[in-house]
Amino acid sequence: MSDVTEKLRATFEDNDYEVGEVSTNRDRVRVALLVEGAEAAQLREIVHETVGESNVLGLNVTTETVEGQDAVRTVVSFRNRT
Repeated sequence: MSDVTEKLRATFEDNDYEVGEVSTNRDRVRVALLVEGAEAAQLREIVHETVGESNVLGLNVTTETVEGQDAVRTVVSFRNRT
């Protein structure tokens, strides 16, 4: 796991979010939180503080269902410029 993904996982967990997974694909970072309806502004702030606002491009907050379950999770994704 890269330094960025480790930092993001730790920061989200420090802010009382249960993290399902953190992954990267080239310069795209994806953080799946096991929570429904998290506030997008707060998630954006956590990412900007952790990675640096100038390193974050196209931050997106969405929800998705977990396959085969009734659970919904919140997904934060963005391009990392570093």
